Amino acid sequence: MQRSQPAAQSASSTQAAQGETAHGETTPVAPGLDYRAIDHIALAVVDLEAAVQLFTHVLGFRLMARRHIQGRKTGMRSAELESGGGLKFVLCQGTEPESQVSRLVSEFGPGVAHIALEVDDVAQTVDELRRRGMGFDTSVIEGPGLTQSFTSRDRNTGLSFEIIKRNGEHGFVDDNIQSLFDQLEKSDAY
Repeated sequence: MQRSQPAAQSASSTQAAQGETAHGETTPVAPGLDYRAIDHIALAVVDLEAAVQLFTHVLGFRLMARRHIQGRKTGMRSAELESGGGLKFVLCQGTEPESQVSRLVSEFGPGVAHIALEVDDVAQTVDELRRRGMGFDTSVIEGPGLTQSFTSRDRNTGLSFEIIKRNGEHGFVDDNIQSLFDQLEKSDAY
């Protein structure tokens, strides 16, 4: 049995759904926040090697880099993967039970650790998100070709967001990753 379709939406409801004003101009859904794309998704995993095998041998991603980051107390191993179409994932595993990633997996389970949202201006976006009540676990981290900041984890969804702008850097910068890890370790965040 087919459902009947509504006759027609009113012009104003169609415009509102598309973010258009009555004069045909488009407006951002959230003024002051202009996300360009998802830059990458970081996954917290239990077994890094098994996850790398899944992404490379089954899903067909390329392994771009591996890293081992060591903080004062704990560490993290990671693998950066990219598809032929430019989708990027970062797989992360804690090196000790007390590490940020291990604690994240223990509390929320394996899965999405953070989603990196590409913006034109990291500082402006951070300011606007703070104004809206978002907490941040890091300062704005600037490196050659890359600027980023990380929100506090949302207890309801288990998610954290990275606000990122790339200026010529396609991958990830060691100093930025180390600074992120150190700031999170110092604040006892994960």
